[in-house]
Amino acid sequence: MLTLQCHRSSARAFRSFVSLACLLAAASTSAEEVVKNWFKDPYSQVRFGISACPQPLGPYATHDQMLHETHYRSERGLRCYLEKKCTKPSSYMYDADIAEAVRSRFAASPKLKDTSLWITGQRRFVWIEGCVASTRDRREIEALMRGVPDLEMLIVNVMRPGEPSIPYRVLGPGQKRLD
Repeated sequence: MLTLQCHRSSARAFRSFVSLACLLAAASTSAEEVVKNWFKDPYSQVRFGISACPQPLGPYATHDQMLHETHYRSERGLRCYLEKKCTKPSSYMYDADIAEAVRSRFAASPKLKDTSLWITGQRRFVWIEGCVASTRDRREIEALMRGVPDLEMLIVNVMRPGEPSIPYRVLGPGQKRLD
């Protein structure tokens, strides 16, 4: 008798567990998808002049995107060292210093004050994304970044307010940034 009662309570508990799991699964499909800076890549805003500028997604990614990128990041980071282009064992080890140099250049310059710009650093590349007041601002950004130590590539994705398409990734519908 005791054994039978134990089985019934186990079956009841199992049914409760399955019901709860189904409810959680249904709730998660309607919940926000979290994006996070999984690899702690440098990301910061360096100019604040245009309030209506869409914030770039920068290094933020979903959990699935992070898992997909993990192998490629280790391969790309090490390749720099193996090809004798880097003295550090990973190109990602340069990013904090490069990002600090970029931020310092913006802080020291009186130019581009009427822009809203964010920087992202990854594997000795820097992305500068955001909004500019005029088309000549792109050239100003490129000139300001010339000679940054260890910077391998600069990618400038900017738009003017009111343009119909955004040239960089932004937070998608149903996504929530987790810092």
